[in-house]
Amino acid sequence: MGEQERVRAKRVDEWLAASGAVLAATERVARSVAAAFHGARRAEGHAAWATPAIFTWESWVRERWLERNHSGMMLLNPLQEQALWSRVIRNSRIGRDLHHYDKLAAAAQQAYRLLCSHSPNALTQAARLGWTGDSVAFSEWLAEFEARCGHEGLKSAGRVGLQLADWLRAETGQLQSNDLKADRTPLLLIGFDRITETQEKILHAWGPWKQDDAEMIPNARQFFAARDAAEELKACVAWLRGKIAVNPEARLMVVTTELQKRRGELERALMVAPAAGEPALDFEFSLGVRLDQVGVARGAILILRWLSERLAEPEVDWLLSSGFCSNSPEEELEVAEAMRTVRRRGQERPEWALEDFVSPVRREFAPPAGWVARMTAARDALEREPKRQSPLDWVLLAANLLEIAGWPGFRPLGSVAFQARQRWESVLENCGSLGFDGSQMEWGEFVSTVSTAASGTIFAAESRDAAIQITEPLESAGQLADGLWFLGVDEENWPGRGQPHPLLPIGLQRDAGMPHSSPLADWKLMQEATIRLLASADEVVFSYALQSDEAEARPSRLAAQYLGAATDVPAELMATGAAALKIPLTEVFEDASRIRFPHQVIGGGSGTLTSQSLCPFQAFATARLGAEDWQAAEAGLNAKQRGQLLHSVLHRVWGGQQVGGLSSFNDLNGVADLKEFVRRIVHVVMAESFDSSRRGSLPDRFPARLLELEAQRLTELVSEWLEYERTRLPFRVAGTEVRSNVRIAGLELTLRLDRIDTLEDGSLLVIDYKSGNVGPGAWAGDRPEDVQLPLYASIAMDAKDEPLEGLVFASVRPGEMAFSGRVRNATTSLHAGLSGQSSLVKKPLTEQQLEEWRTIIERLGNAFFSGKAEVDPKDGARTCDKCHLHAVCRVYENQPLDFVAAKVGNEADGDGGGDA
Repeated sequence: MGEQERVRAKRVDEWLAASGAVLAATERVARSVAAAFHGARRAEGHAAWATPAIFTWESWVRERWLERNHSGMMLLNPLQEQALWSRVIRNSRIGRDLHHYDKLAAAAQQAYRLLCSHSPNALTQAARLGWTGDSVAFSEWLAEFEARCGHEGLKSAGRVGLQLADWLRAETGQLQSNDLKADRTPLLLIGFDRITETQEKILHAWGPWKQDDAEMIPNARQFFAARDAAEELKACVAWLRGKIAVNPEARLMVVTTELQKRRGELERALMVAPAAGEPALDFEFSLGVRLDQVGVARGAILILRWLSERLAEPEVDWLLSSGFCSNSPEEELEVAEAMRTVRRRGQERPEWALEDFVSPVRREFAPPAGWVARMTAARDALEREPKRQSPLDWVLLAANLLEIAGWPGFRPLGSVAFQARQRWESVLENCGSLGFDGSQMEWGEFVSTVSTAASGTIFAAESRDAAIQITEPLESAGQLADGLWFLGVDEENWPGRGQPHPLLPIGLQRDAGMPHSSPLADWKLMQEATIRLLASADEVVFSYALQSDEAEARPSRLAAQYLGAATDVPAELMATGAAALKIPLTEVFEDASRIRFPHQVIGGGSGTLTSQSLCPFQAFATARLGAEDWQAAEAGLNAKQRGQLLHSVLHRVWGGQQVGGLSSFNDLNGVADLKEFVRRIVHVVMAESFDSSRRGSLPDRFPARLLELEAQRLTELVSEWLEYERTRLPFRVAGTEVRSNVRIAGLELTLRLDRIDTLEDGSLLVIDYKSGNVGPGAWAGDRPEDVQLPLYASIAMDAKDEPLEGLVFASVRPGEMAFSGRVRNATTSLHAGLSGQSSLVKKPLTEQQLEEWRTIIERLGNAFFSGKAEVDPKDGARTCDKCHLHAVCRVYENQPLDFVAAKVGNEADGDGGGDA
């Protein structure tokens, strides 16, 4: 325990011993003060002692109000109050023209609480006569809200403090008239950066009270300037490790603005493995997350929604892979595999109704029978219920439906998940209280209400009293530590900026000193917080990064006012931090053995050799171990589907007269209305791709309007490409979607080429359609990024009689139509008007180039065949960004913290083509 904590603990002990009570600003501060009290009693050798009078402000006010509520008024919980505000707004003069009642109700509820706490005089009708704009509408809502509360015997939590103050003053007046003294417990307030007007009313009406001001005990203070955020975080972690090494019992605090935004970054830094012999850092966050973002609660919400409405495919994907509606590991895998099969077979859709997924007539995929039976039983149970019921009836049914569906799954819940489930059930029960006025609702409205309530509920697991507490500046009020490090103290973040409330007059907010009513108000509040933070620990460090978001940052003037100019981060901190952060998480074991490929046929075609070039382990894992990527579901058509549609249209365009297409340059120039010609082709392709009679897919798989827009896009895109092809020299299409078998280094591969043209001199031009940004640079170097066309040109063409003129990518992109690649003589075979500066002219295809490709491809084939499988990405982070094997190869675990290479998934380039 640090000096600051010892001094406060002594003050608290003396106050409680004198029959006083402690009121803490937050639950966390109350726990901290209580923990210090209990620790002191244990240190004194006591086995039992009386429960100390330590409360949070909210709980203390609520209890005092309930003790005096002799008329039986009903105290509204937040959900009930918001529901009442929503009804008031909906029935108001302008309500019929408004939308999003829930959001407006939440804003009105917040505005009401601000008035109750900061400007109670404005609650009278007369004080609001001069209001203008949106404030006029809010004033009308407020009057109706209070009228309904008074008529129905309801009380808003915001009003409780004001009424308690009135009751306390009345009690005091009665006692004074009888010459008696109010015997009230003295109050000690801890953790209050600022006391509002209503809080002052309550305290003065109560009697004896005092605010606990931290004594300005001399402590060590430093202000550091780091080069960037990564260096700043390194130094902070090194400082934390140093403090724990010196004193394993140390209590430390890390403070930062925008904690929710930086949470992942901080967690990764603090979880880096320590040096040998050092313990891992024990830390926890003071701020929680939205309950609907916690797995167990999100799973429940999605199940309840899916029983009566469609879910977006990403939501279905998450639910089925989460295990929250599966009763065994095997069933979890089977139901997830069913979703995977959907995407393998091109059956994606923007939304899924439960009926579509469990329908017995569907043969493309088969969810496990047990899972289907449970979900169907839950849906049938819902359909048997009346359309409208009280919220309490829906709550009871919802709990039963979740049980039928198998929620929360087969896995035992850990401590945090169990607490989240309890919080979810509490929110669900609170939603049942919305029938306090006898109202009823339909199931969809009820589920929407529950979802909104969960999104507005912040869940934080019970504190473990970890050695390192990570918190925000205002959230840290009342907390003490041995050491404190405040990150990100630059001019932009400290003091922070906020917006005034939109429903209250700005003048009123400024006069009352409401949060974010003016820069001056924010400055004063943050100034008080700065002084408090400087007195919160025996050692205090403030820091900021000179480079922030690709812009230079300046130190906070508020911090500099008390700490002076910032200095560079000490070299010893950076050295210690860098060494600690570069320690590998895994034990290195060199395995030089290789297992030869036992087969001759490669299923991945040239893609396997491309993977071997990019990273040998990638080729080994995908071609030999079958490690496939989990393709995330998307709303609407994804890039791969759009690419496949484009290829299908171009395949039919150049498929010859038997399919209503073209065969040559002359055919193309003979088309009178090119756009109408393409439109007919697109219509046929869309029908083949989405018509249930042709593909077995459901007619409503994609909204008609979405498919109509896609058809328009394809028509415009292909029409533009064909106009570009009209500028070429004459040609005849020899084939599209051409398959060719090749042998390389003892391996047999099957290639699929988008198109081969025969030119006037009888030579061949190989074309590969691309709608993404790809060029011949992908063929360059000892480790090319794409070997398909070089493989065909250098090996497959050896068996053909026709000479090869060139290989080109056809860039089919709006406004960027072009050929790029390698051609022997582009001006005589492709475009007569090409300039000498064109890369097609400057870098022609040569026999030397073909021989180089042949050598490189032979080497890659031999490497794969011999079992070369090292983790050796060609281009570091760039290669790894497009790979899905990080969990298998674990390439990132040996990288330092500043190696920022977040996985973005193996996204398709949109061409939809490739090998068979």
